[in-house]
Order: sequence, then C-alpha cells, then structure tokens
Amino acid sequence: MIRKTIAQIALLALSALPGSGTAQDVDAVRPAETAQASAEWLSQPADGDKAPGVGGRINQRYHVGQANAVLASFDLVSRLSGSPAGIADVTADDALYGASSLTFTPSSTATTQVRPAAARAPVDVRGQIIRWWVKGGQDANARLGTFSIRLYSAGSPSSPGANYHVYAAGGDVKTAMGNGETRWMSFSASPAAFTAVGTGADLSAITFAVVDMAAASTTSQMILRFGNVEVVPNGIAKAKFIVAFDDMYPQTVQYASRVMARYGFRAMLYPSSLITLGQGGKLTVPMVKNLHDNLGWQIASQAWSTENNVGAGGIDLMTNDQRTAEMAKLRNMQNALGLTGGAHGSYFSNVGVADMIAYPMFRQHFRSMRAYYFGPVPPETFPWGDPMRIKAQGAGEFQYNSDADLFTNRWKPYIDSAIAQKGVAFLVFHGGLNSAGVSWQSSFDAMMAYLDAQRANIDVVTVDDLEMP
Repeated sequence: MIRKTIAQIALLALSALPGSGTAQDVDAVRPAETAQASAEWLSQPADGDKAPGVGGRINQRYHVGQANAVLASFDLVSRLSGSPAGIADVTADDALYGASSLTFTPSSTATTQVRPAAARAPVDVRGQIIRWWVKGGQDANARLGTFSIRLYSAGSPSSPGANYHVYAAGGDVKTAMGNGETRWMSFSASPAAFTAVGTGADLSAITFAVVDMAAASTTSQMILRFGNVEVVPNGIAKAKFIVAFDDMYPQTVQYASRVMARYGFRAMLYPSSLITLGQGGKLTVPMVKNLHDNLGWQIASQAWSTENNVGAGGIDLMTNDQRTAEMAKLRNMQNALGLTGGAHGSYFSNVGVADMIAYPMFRQHFRSMRAYYFGPVPPETFPWGDPMRIKAQGAGEFQYNSDADLFTNRWKPYIDSAIAQKGVAFLVFHGGLNSAGVSWQSSFDAMMAYLDAQRANIDVVTVDDLEMP
C-alpha cells in the first residue's frame, strides 16, 4: 500500500510538468542558461553582474602585489611639484584614489614632466619591482608618444638633476590601451631593465621617481589618467620560464610533450575554442587528459565557442548575461572532463586586453589572464605587473617562420633577460612544431637543453605553480 502511494505521488508530480513528463520536458522547464538575478539587490542592472546558471564557481581575481614603498605619490595636483602642463584633477566614480584622478590632457606634443611634492627616505630597489598605474581615457593607443619613469637618488623633485635611471614604458602602455575608456591597469619592470643616464642613480638609495609623458600628435585629443610609482617586493628568488600552447595542434603538442618529458618539464595548454576539442586537426579528449593527469600540464582557459568579437556569435555582440553563460559552459565542460587549471585564462584572437565590452566577463570568471604579444616583449615580473594582463611573447609562427635559428635569435635572448632580471619569460606556441620547418623543432630541442643546463638560474613552471604554490 505504501509503495503504491509513493508511485501515485510520483506520477502526479510528473503530470504537473508541461508535456508528458519525460526527461526532455523536465529540461524544458529548467532556468535558461544565462545568469541568475538577485531578488534582494534592488538596484541590480537588468543585464550583467550576475552568477552563472550553469558551471562551477567563479574564480576571483588574483590580487596585485602589495607595495612596500611609494616613489611618487600621484593623487592630487596640489601634491605635485610645480604646475605640469595639461595635468588636472578629474572626478570619477572609478578614481584610483579617493574621488578624483590625475589626468593628462595634452594640447601639444611637448613633454610634460610630473614630479611628486617631496622626496622620501632612501629605498633599495635592487632585486625588487617598479610598478606604475595608467588608465586610458581617449585615443591613448593612437596618440601616446612618451611615457617614461625616472628613478633618482640625488637632488629633489623640484630640481632633479641629470643623473638618473630611466625606463621607456611608452610601448608597453600604448599596446595595452584602446582608444576609448579602459580600466585601470598596473605595469611593472625590474630595476635591472632601467638604463643609466649621466652617472645614473644609486639603485640602493632611490628617493623619488618622475614620469615624463607626451602625445605623439594632437590630431585628436588624448586623455590619460595615471597613478603612483611604487616599489613591490620580488616574489621569486630566481627566474621562471613558462611554455604554453594555443589552439590544440596535435603534432605540435605531441612533439613538445615528448621532448619536455625527457627533462621532467611540463607546460600549459590553452584549448580554444574548447567546443572544437576532438574535431579534425585538434587534440582529442584522451590526449588532453593524458597531458593533465600524467604529465602534469596545466589546462588553462581560453574561448568556449568563438574567438570572434563581432559577426555571428561574436563575444562583443552578446549581452552580459550571455557572456556569463558562455564562460559558465566552458567551466562546466572543464569540470565534466576533470581538468584543473582553468581558473587562469587567456584573451583570444579578436578579444584582447583593450576590449572593455568583454573585460567584465574575464574579470568575473578568471583569477588571472594572459595577453599574447607578437614580440619581443620584456620579461614579466612576479607578482605580475597586472594579473589581468600577463605579458607573453609569441614563439614566432606569424612573423619568424623563415628564421634559421629561432632559439639563438628569438628565444634565448628572452630567457636570458628573465634570468638577468629574476623575472618570468612566458613563450606561447601555436602550430610551429607541426614539422621540422626551417628551425622549429631543432630550436625547441636546443631551448629545452639550455633550460636544463640553466636549472640553477631558471625554473620551468606553470602559472598555477606561481599563483598556487
């Protein structure tokens, strides 16, 4: 009798659903795969900033490194030395400090020098990291010419003198900026990358920093916001090397994994678009599981369904809720395959660091993000200059295919710079190792042998090794 009653209740429950009560009907009444609103948050926007309807947890952003000294405090015009041309306090909700940000709006191509009001007690920056903050406001990519940081150990901000160390950061800042409003970004460099001018500064006793800025042209108005110049402790005692592979080229990944295993090295895979896993010309599921389970590779995240920003299914044409669902589906598939490492992601072909339409999607779902540069680029620092813009250099498939010795001419100088600066060299391959080519496979062999010989000076690691030791 009890069993019969339970069966009757179950039938009644099924009959209450639309249709015949089959599994397909149950799926039909599940919440749409978009994003879930919060009834308690009355001012919540109709589109965006919601939890995913499917998938695993959202991984929160990896924090920037904590500064241990400020070499130039740039928060208010009243706290600067002198009256630099084109500099003003501009009120904004997202001001880096307080209610306003220092903003550079040049009226000419003349260089503006921004100096703090006073020097500080000497600080030894050797072996540490110099970091600065910038936010694009308008036409920063198109118009920025000069952005340089000077370090001084003598003189004063009002009369800095001719002896200093300088780092030309214009290219790094420019390539990170779009021509519209961007987010606040932090940038970094090793003091070892700075160049001495005159007799140089005493890097063991730096007392202040100065920033030089200039527009390359005034055809259109450039607007650039900026913040402090800081010192951040270096988080690594020796250099690190990360090798990564995009787009799931089977021959390239199989060649690399075999060679790296000879030395006990492991790499990173960014499978994109993930829904192409197992298709012709792509890695298969067993291949990826082997890399992850047995060789210790980190399987990071990239695109789920498309790398396009516009066009059919383009990321920038989706609603915020649809982008939330896009990444939730990616996370769900990673969970289903038992793959870890996806809390770290990468921008992709047409959706890069300056895409502020897509950026909230990355910020919501990833602990840190890799940015691909054709190269050459300076080594990264750790802590990262910006966790959401980790600079990586392309191995050269798009511009160096005819190079007779990729290792000697392209990759070794990058590795050696990381060793000299105690930084991170991050090299990204696509399909270059598919065949012997001009020098691809022989250069890769030489690079692995060199890294093996340099173990006292550099470690081969993954992003997770650094962020989650």
